[in-house]
Amino acid sequence: MNTKLSLVAILLAGAMVTGCSDDDSETIYVCENGSEVSSPNECPVTEPSDPTDPTDPADPPAVDGPFVHAGRTIVDGAFYSATSPTNEYDPLRDWENTMPAGYKEMRNASYPWGTTVYDSAENGEELWMGTISNGWCVWPYQNIGMPIELTTFESETTGCSVPGTTGTPSQIFIYNFRTGEKEVIHESMLTSGGPQFTEAFKPINNTYGFRAAGTVGDLVFVAGHWKTTSDQGRLRLFVFNAKERSFIGYRDIVGDTTRRFRTLEHPDGTTGFYTLVGAETGMTQAGDGPTQLLRWVGTQDDPFAGGNIKGTDPLTTTGWNKVSTQLDNEETADGVQYGMIGDWRQFTHSDGTERLIMSASAHPFVYKEGVRNDKYKESVILISDPIPTAGYTLENQLTFREVFGMDQYDPDTKGRWGAKWGTSAINDGYMYFGTYHQGTDAAYKHFAKADPELFTELTGLDPHDYSVIDANKEINHKEFMINEWRATSIFRIDLNNIDAVSDGDTSKVELLYGYETMQVNDGNGWKATPNLLGKKPTYGEAGMGNPGNVYSWTSIAKDGKLFWGFFDAFSGLHDLLFNAYAGEYMLFDGIVFQNREWKNQMANNPAMWMYDYTKNEMEANGLADEFIPGGDLAIIEADGKARKLTTNGFGNQCSNGVRNVVDIDDKLYFGTSTWCNVGPTSGLEFYQYEPSLDK
Repeated sequence: MNTKLSLVAILLAGAMVTGCSDDDSETIYVCENGSEVSSPNECPVTEPSDPTDPTDPADPPAVDGPFVHAGRTIVDGAFYSATSPTNEYDPLRDWENTMPAGYKEMRNASYPWGTTVYDSAENGEELWMGTISNGWCVWPYQNIGMPIELTTFESETTGCSVPGTTGTPSQIFIYNFRTGEKEVIHESMLTSGGPQFTEAFKPINNTYGFRAAGTVGDLVFVAGHWKTTSDQGRLRLFVFNAKERSFIGYRDIVGDTTRRFRTLEHPDGTTGFYTLVGAETGMTQAGDGPTQLLRWVGTQDDPFAGGNIKGTDPLTTTGWNKVSTQLDNEETADGVQYGMIGDWRQFTHSDGTERLIMSASAHPFVYKEGVRNDKYKESVILISDPIPTAGYTLENQLTFREVFGMDQYDPDTKGRWGAKWGTSAINDGYMYFGTYHQGTDAAYKHFAKADPELFTELTGLDPHDYSVIDANKEINHKEFMINEWRATSIFRIDLNNIDAVSDGDTSKVELLYGYETMQVNDGNGWKATPNLLGKKPTYGEAGMGNPGNVYSWTSIAKDGKLFWGFFDAFSGLHDLLFNAYAGEYMLFDGIVFQNREWKNQMANNPAMWMYDYTKNEMEANGLADEFIPGGDLAIIEADGKARKLTTNGFGNQCSNGVRNVVDIDDKLYFGTSTWCNVGPTSGLEFYQYEPSLDK
């Protein structure tokens, strides 16, 4: 078949788009392989070839660490090029036997975003999973300062564009690790409610996927982000009967995000099904959603019965009660509001009562245009009072105390509020928690809100438009970015000391990995400033010596072992910065622009600055051999020191982080995020921990 002209060539030929040049130079045609020609018939011809085999490699790469490869997401599309109109997406097609010649297999599911386990009498324990598609494609632009012209790129393992990312639906899957069976939920596989599911699924297509999932009885809840036409953040709660494989329906509730559904055990022996919704702007939400603990009050037969949480349709009930006022304090004149709760777990306090530990992020409205609003809280770890006898109700609502805040660690008052608390865990009498820094979407952009004038002075950037750069201040911009960058820090507190820490005794907070000093600029130059704990990290630098480890992403304690998974922000940059082609960019379907400066932009932009900085730091830390693609997973031992199980994504360098973990059949399965969506090693994966290999 003939290699097609790219859309930019077609548009240029029609004089519809002139790329980035306003002169009268000769029209240039860009072929699909990236070569530039003066006439369409000069493009190379690709002869027919055998269809690409979309199955996993016959000899998969060796797994790194004490793990067994348990599964990879399905091939759901055919990829020709990042700007090609002939790329295909169809998760139901048999791509193994129908892959067109010259195309590559594509796996769009990049994160196992929301996971839950359903114990089926017929099939055993199943993983139900909501995904996000092509998450890495927008990360370099959104979170590490790559120019917008470089948002369309492709290499042997990755093909990205803005339309390709926002226009590809996320999916809901059912996995059975014992049989290897994978099902995509769609209309024809549902025993009932299929057309209703298809209709409900449509508004999700152009948003970022399914963030949380939970199981109660035979019902599986999956929460997706949705945005109304009036730009209001909503959560769409899908409900399935897992036993019957049917779709029950959905409700839309006011809220920016939710991270977890959990079943809590009450002191009287009963249980309750809960979720925490919270205020956030990270997924294009407005940040004005409430932060609330919700308890499900529906039934197995009618999951939407009752509740005081109203949906977007005032004539229907949602089945959820708000059982907290302290988190958002909308009913208290002098109350404060917390940001979204990233992680929350039930644990047994040293006094024998059942409590919750909650990781609250800073509210997105802490600062506006340099003005601090004390009604909104920075990031803080919270501990609940004892769970009421019959759980949280309208009469017995959630109350809590603050344990430890980011303002007790990071001395950078202007930037630190962009830091979040990540995963938390309880193990062997200790509470562990780590920080979560979303690249430039953390301190860098939050500094601009806290002090716009100083931000501009230090960077040469417009605080409202980061693309407007003063070239004369590029060096200062680079220094600012490096000094405001944070890798994850990890702490622990003896459960016997939680009350003392909550009362203000931070001497009992252990800093396992972190910063002894941080660079801070209050308008009088950069100064190395000691952390506010006044402590040296016990075991090493933040990120365990890797500045790319910006998220403490997921953790689980099992059989006395505490597993700790990270996200490595730079895994995909090894490929993007040095192997990818980005000579044209597409911001809207069918409109492609040339970018003849892409090589210069790739060589000199904030992502490259941080790449070089990280490489030098890791060499200085004696970790040069770990500056490779692939996320990290560690075990934190009883003394608090980490033992790394893998530093290269379990042997697949496309796996840039550990996003979720599930306990199925008494085995741990770690779900990975990926920066690759093309080729045999692309797509999210699961790896089973095998204790017999951990020697």
